Amino acid sequence: MKEKISLLLIVNLLLLSGFLTQAVVKKETIRKEGRLVFLPLLPRDPRSLFQGDYMVLNYDWSFLESEENAEAPKRGCLVFRIQEEVFLPVRLQVNFADLKASEFCLQYYRSDYDLKIGAESYFFQEGETELYLEAKYAGIRFLEGNTDGDKLLVGLYDKNKQRLGSKNQR
Repeated sequence: MKEKISLLLIVNLLLLSGFLTQAVVKKETIRKEGRLVFLPLLPRDPRSLFQGDYMVLNYDWSFLESEENAEAPKRGCLVFRIQEEVFLPVRLQVNFADLKASEFCLQYYRSDYDLKIGAESYFFQEGETELYLEAKYAGIRFLEGNTDGDKLLVGLYDKNKQRLGSKNQR
């Protein structure tokens, strides 16, 4: 009986390790090979007393006010175009099919009052609050041609699309 439990525990640990490794490799691939696009930010609160210095990222989702998008499902594909490296939302749809040549998709979840893409906050080093008040864009990397809509928030950028913070990389 102990051998079965030990074997089951080892198999579960190996499976968990495999899933975690796969997730890390996927995010690293997006970080290294993904296309960078800039999402314009709206005014936001740059600090949390309980979690330290971080910024809640508010995006302009005013395009959701159309009748077509009002009927979109709670989860799906946020279709967007890119113009001068800037993210331009187009519509919400159920799946990642039926995209035009210049369109891309990100996963989204819509609550009763907001749309979320999984990049709603950005943590930064304590004492750099003033620097991040200049943020005008959130930098997101995604893999073109990828049909799962995964992405990675890589930094905050100023009005000239220069990365803010201690590691000023693009």
